[in-house]
Amino acid sequence: MPNKLSAARARIDLLDRRIAALLSRRFDLARPLAALKKKPRDPARERQVLANAAAAVKKPYSRATREIFSEIIRQSIRLQKTK
Repeated sequence: MPNKLSAARARIDLLDRRIAALLSRRFDLARPLAALKKKPRDPARERQVLANAAAAVKKPYSRATREIFSEIIRQSIRLQKTK
């Protein structure tokens, strides 16, 4: 049993590293957008991002995905405010 657990955790660790790398790329793209926007928040765009993310996953994961992307949006806005 521990071998299966270790193998599953190793696959999760690999995915976590890929997710972290993609988040870094996303933040790199989002950070300079502050100079292009009139306001830090765009509720319509945020709703679109959340809907797109929820639609991209299996139904049982849509709520969790929306919550995760809500935090990603929040952190992107925070990064846009830093120089």
